[in-house]
Amino acid sequence: MLRTLLNFFLIGGLLFGAKAFFEGRRVEGPEITVRVPASATPAEVDAAVREAILLREARLYGWDKRDPIVFKHLVRNMRFIEPDSTEDDLTLYMRAIEMNMQAHDPVVRSRLLYRAGEALAYVPEDRMPTRDQLESHRQAEGDQFEREGRVRFQHIFLSRSKRVDSLVADAAAMQTRLAALGDDPASGLGDPLPGLRAEQTATPSQIKDDYGLELAKAVEEAVPGAWRGPVPSVYGLHFVRVIDKEPAYVPPLDVIAAEVRADLLRGVRDELRKERMAALRDAYTVRIERVP
Repeated sequence: MLRTLLNFFLIGGLLFGAKAFFEGRRVEGPEITVRVPASATPAEVDAAVREAILLREARLYGWDKRDPIVFKHLVRNMRFIEPDSTEDDLTLYMRAIEMNMQAHDPVVRSRLLYRAGEALAYVPEDRMPTRDQLESHRQAEGDQFEREGRVRFQHIFLSRSKRVDSLVADAAAMQTRLAALGDDPASGLGDPLPGLRAEQTATPSQIKDDYGLELAKAVEEAVPGAWRGPVPSVYGLHFVRVIDKEPAYVPPLDVIAAEVRADLLRGVRDELRKERMAALRDAYTVRIERVP
């Protein structure tokens, strides 16, 4: 593992002898001192050591002087300090570097830690998941990739703004009329509403977004073939009759390969980040200095 790490992370400035690590021998890395509060817990000490190592690596690689986000931030700082300056961005940036501004700026610090963390999580070609691994992950973690079932239903709407005081009585009359229809089509009934169709197919989430939670629950719980309602929404009252339901399902890999790969790679990246950080930590000699 150490060989893989060093082969990757040498470009980040890790100062080991190439011959030694290619031969698989453990080599001594740099010695650093990490200062922590006297009351720091073991977890806080570990975090401080991790940050110190990653910041050192990032600076050895020159990210504090070459990163575009750091560039923009330091230029912004200089223009705040020198609001009347007419110098160009590059000149201001170089003066910020001469002042060593990047060494103590919290935004630069956060950016360097982010870049170092991303570097540790780099996935080499030989760790990229194969199609068989993707399919295995799709099956094992099917709940993560499940798509909602859909419901095909008929829909009648009574507008609150149009019927006002007669809404409740009109709903009772509609309920009686629908009960008498049986399986006959309920065409021409109710009021218009943008997007509403006499028959439609949607997921419970889509129904919730369009008409609210109560109607979504009514449709999801309805027995196919029977009218249900009135169900209230912000628009008025609704009657629904479910025709059929399609169950939830997990799409085939050809449809969701990118989604499955991204999910699987998150785990791979986390594993690589931990492995490489452990190897870095093992290579460094760290002296902890507790300060009041």
